[in-house]
Amino acid sequence: MTQTLSRLSFRWQIILLGALAAVLLLAVLIAIFAALQYTKSAVLNGETRNLSETTRRLAREYAGKAEFVHQTGEALPLENPTSESSRQALTLLSRVVLQSADDVEGGYYAMAGDVLIGYSFPTQEGNQKMSERDLPPEESSEILQAARQAALTHQPVEKVVTGPQDFVLIAAIPLSDGSKSVGSAWTLKRLPGLPGSNRFRTYLTAVVLGTAALTCVILTLLVIRNMQSGVRKIEGGLERLEGNLTARISADEDPDEIRRIAHAINRLAATLKENSDREKQIEGQLQHSERLAALGRLVAGVAHEVRNPLATIRLRLQMCQQEVNDPDAQESCAVALAEIERLDGMVNRLLNFAQPLQLHLEPTHIDHLIQQRLQNFRQIAGQQGVRFITSFSEDLLPVSVDQNRMAQVFDNVIQNAIEAMGPSGGTLCVSAGLAPHTNGHPNKVCMEFNDTGRGIGPDAVRRIFEPFFTTKTSGTGLGLSICHELVRAHGGEIRVTSGEGHGTSIRILLPVREDDEPKRTT
Repeated sequence: MTQTLSRLSFRWQIILLGALAAVLLLAVLIAIFAALQYTKSAVLNGETRNLSETTRRLAREYAGKAEFVHQTGEALPLENPTSESSRQALTLLSRVVLQSADDVEGGYYAMAGDVLIGYSFPTQEGNQKMSERDLPPEESSEILQAARQAALTHQPVEKVVTGPQDFVLIAAIPLSDGSKSVGSAWTLKRLPGLPGSNRFRTYLTAVVLGTAALTCVILTLLVIRNMQSGVRKIEGGLERLEGNLTARISADEDPDEIRRIAHAINRLAATLKENSDREKQIEGQLQHSERLAALGRLVAGVAHEVRNPLATIRLRLQMCQQEVNDPDAQESCAVALAEIERLDGMVNRLLNFAQPLQLHLEPTHIDHLIQQRLQNFRQIAGQQGVRFITSFSEDLLPVSVDQNRMAQVFDNVIQNAIEAMGPSGGTLCVSAGLAPHTNGHPNKVCMEFNDTGRGIGPDAVRRIFEPFFTTKTSGTGLGLSICHELVRAHGGEIRVTSGEGHGTSIRILLPVREDDEPKRTT
């Protein structure tokens, strides 16, 4: 049975659930309707118990009144039933008790005169009848008989009188003065049209329950429609996401469950799009690395082929310079030798670019290394009117780096900054400190080089680390590319921020390894 249900579609499962709910509600409705068809005896027994309780309250009120009269030495009201004061007192007692009992009449019976006295709160026409003479004539004999029997037998009496269209309930409780019976308290209640008096309530209850059952079925159908609509919307959204991860499912007006599912799918699509972009970025970096490796092999071969002819040309020019006496010829030889030296430097940089990086790491105070490299450029900077400003944090930690490689990086950055500021001079601000850290441990040292040079445009910034890309008229385009590779080999990163006419900022981040951090004592 369970396997059969599991094979059904979600729609049919909901329909079956709604049908079962409708049948269950119908069964409950029938059971309640049958329970509402209560019997005559059950109603009479319940009403008789309530009437007897009211009668006992009436008897207790008289007992309290009798105790008070005893203390004053006067005669009890039931021992002097012909007195107007006794009639008024008993009428007042019955009124006090019966005013809180719905549709109940009552009073007292005096054995002294075999009469009913203190009658009040009638339920038939002519309300506010205040004397025993106003008792309904149809029930007077039955009331007198029940009250007399209770007084004579010293036992409560309950009596049901059946009329042509209604029922009359009579209850009597004996009253005594010590061991002597003086009368009884009695009550009466009419039940017209039993058991049909509650028929309207029964029908009303049945209608309400039937309406509730119908409402339940309608709500079930609405739930089915809403869920089908939500499922179709989610299916359409997933189909769109197959071709475009930027598409989104809009479910703001749908039920809360559908909204949560749609939002979860949208978050998943955003994550997939982010992962896809990251994979494309990594793929691009791998392709870039492959191109660099191929370029490095090519450059290495070309550099080796060019190096030997350059050495021969340099030697021949030096010999010519020594042998000739013509000043113009010597000057030409000097210019050619300078160009050969520039070519030789370019060949050396090409070879360095092509060589695989082998780092020799050692703990280094990075601020000391930067100060050392700046000192080497102070004379050139002074000649061009460039001023150095340094700011190093006091809590800098030693960093494991290859000092020669990082010196190459700093030299290249400093030289580029001086050349960018040109003959007009400027300011190079250099700072170093700990980058924001996580889990209570610093994880990176941040170095910044900010110059006031002419800056570069956004297109050039995007290509700044590409090999052989340069904005200089005489540059090789390998300096920053080599710096980029060296910093990445140290596990760090280098970022360039610039704008035309706003200077250039280069930020270098190097990781702090656990071995570099100072040992903590406990």
